[in-house]
Amino acid sequence: MTVTTLEKAAGAKAATVEFRGLRREFGPTVALDGLDLTVQPGELLALLGPSGCGKTTALRMLAGFEHPDSGEVLVDGEDVTRVPAHRRDAGMVFQSYSLFPHLSALDNVAFGLRMRKVRTAERRARAAELLDLVGLADKGERFAHQLSGGQQQRIALARALALRPRVLLLDEPLSALDAKVRLNLREEIRRLQQELGITTLFVTHDQEEALSMADRVAVMRAGKLEQCAAPAELYGRPATAFVAEFVGTMSRIPGHLDGETVEVLGQRLPVDGDAPAVREVDVLVRPEAVGVRPDDAGDARVVATAFLGAATRVSVRLADGTEVKADLPTHEAAVLGSGAAVTVSLPERAVLVAERTN
Repeated sequence: MTVTTLEKAAGAKAATVEFRGLRREFGPTVALDGLDLTVQPGELLALLGPSGCGKTTALRMLAGFEHPDSGEVLVDGEDVTRVPAHRRDAGMVFQSYSLFPHLSALDNVAFGLRMRKVRTAERRARAAELLDLVGLADKGERFAHQLSGGQQQRIALARALALRPRVLLLDEPLSALDAKVRLNLREEIRRLQQELGITTLFVTHDQEEALSMADRVAVMRAGKLEQCAAPAELYGRPATAFVAEFVGTMSRIPGHLDGETVEVLGQRLPVDGDAPAVREVDVLVRPEAVGVRPDDAGDARVVATAFLGAATRVSVRLADGTEVKADLPTHEAAVLGSGAAVTVSLPERAVLVAERTN
């Protein structure tokens, strides 16, 4: 498919989306608590967080299915907070495929165009273009029960794009698929999004999906935004302890705070970011930052190993009972059997600290 056809399939220019002070309560539950967030034109932004954090509520507010108790939703500077869903110019793909079982794939893609009274020839031509775009040009006459789960979700994506929306909304669209299909389809969605240049919000609770697909990831907790950053920054420089532990694997090692440094594992390291107003803290470290070496005089012991391919994850119990995870090259980890005495160390660089949990 040519770039010209891709642009025709995408339609309108990429939009800027803004959430300003969004608040939404459901009885005693605060789903959104003053959410401020901007999505740049053509960006794929993932809303990531645990169940109940407010990410789907935010998406539904942009779609027009929910309305805030206070705050505004803007698209290209236009306040659409009270605009009905059918006038939002947003295409939405749900977790469930929601295809009409009595319609062919082609007619499913063309359904929204039919509701807008687009002429038969034009809507069928546009639906055929979109089927080609998602790699299903030869499946147009098939019904939903004749398609695999991944194919059905591609049809749902094509249907959302057929209306040439300014914004594409994806509400956990891959969670019902098996692992291999999910991996292939997330790569396909990212490719299409980049080629079409359409502003996209993607809701997921799967951190791997968010980090691999998004330009930026917004981590939410209890209706509030904890951090919004590019995946590498989010992983490498988490702003809060919650983000650090929610995104990727993180170990907590007891330390003693002294001004702008912390004493941990017999080392004194600078503190990265703000430190709590207490002396007894936990140092948060990623497995790849932990060094483990055999040491007959060491007071730590290997308790488990897990083969990950080129790396092996080694779980080590310190003398105080703290368990630390380290990712080591598999050839180095091969000499570390269960019960082996080791010494654990950290690189000489700034570390994130948080209040001690126990």
